Amino acid sequence: MTRRVQAKLGSGLDPKSEPSDILAGKDLSGKVAVVTGGYSGIGLETTRALARAGAKVYVPVRNFDKAAETLGTIQIGEVIPLPMDLGDFASVRRFVDEMLESEEQIDLLINNAGIMACPQAQIEGGWESQFGINHLGHFILTKGLLPALLAADAPRVVCLSSIGHRRGGVNFDDINFEQTPYEKWTAYAQAKTANALFALGLDMKYADKGLRAFSVHPGGIMTPLQRHLDNQEMVALGWIDENGNLSELAASLFKSTTQGCTTTLWAATSEMLQGKGGLYCEDCDVADLADEASPRYFGVAQWAVDPELANQLWELSESATA
Repeated sequence: MTRRVQAKLGSGLDPKSEPSDILAGKDLSGKVAVVTGGYSGIGLETTRALARAGAKVYVPVRNFDKAAETLGTIQIGEVIPLPMDLGDFASVRRFVDEMLESEEQIDLLINNAGIMACPQAQIEGGWESQFGINHLGHFILTKGLLPALLAADAPRVVCLSSIGHRRGGVNFDDINFEQTPYEKWTAYAQAKTANALFALGLDMKYADKGLRAFSVHPGGIMTPLQRHLDNQEMVALGWIDENGNLSELAASLFKSTTQGCTTTLWAATSEMLQGKGGLYCEDCDVADLADEASPRYFGVAQWAVDPELANQLWELSESATA
């Protein structure tokens, strides 16, 4: 039985580490990676870093024109875009079929794509969009790719969560806000908790077959993820000042887009994590468990690393995507 200790390891890295600090001396030649959202923001930098280290990187794309423009900035390595929309489950399954036809083994799956604090919307099956896209779409993708993942030597799956999960867990009685008014940050917290619980559930089910999974808080980064927030709201959150400049708090805590992909890269490749899995990571290390006294910007809530809740989410997700 795997014992999962949710506590810092002492990686020797820091919040502002760069991809070169993580991948120095690592040769990923012959490795195959899939990075969702890999053509924008920290996903693009994740793709760039993995390709530069020698991996063949597949990038599922919803917008080929945008992907062609951004992925064209990657001058080193092999990057292959393929069509997929996480909000369209049939599209996800078509991507899975194409991947399994193209590759016998997949070494790294980075579930990076997502939406944040958007207006209320529903996707296929009537699922609230943040839960549906951030979690259920990735659930279908990951389960579909399992044959290729399990065929690889020491495969890893990294699910992008967020410190935003600390606003609340998964409301299994009202996931789609049918009984309570929709609140975009509550919905985001639910989705990001689901990402962490999914990584734990995946690790619990497949660690004995060699697959390990981790969830990651990348840090605060200004990317297209904030597209649903206006300046007034970001001022209220303390992210920017009245002139649109980063606030003093944000300047001290926020990361660049390259720094924002480093915890993902660390979770995907670090030798320190051999024999470990199901853990929530931040700032290029395993995160400590949070309690009421913990700073709001650090640590993982108990509800995001609870094995019973991970199993409950898995059962719900199986039913939702059958």
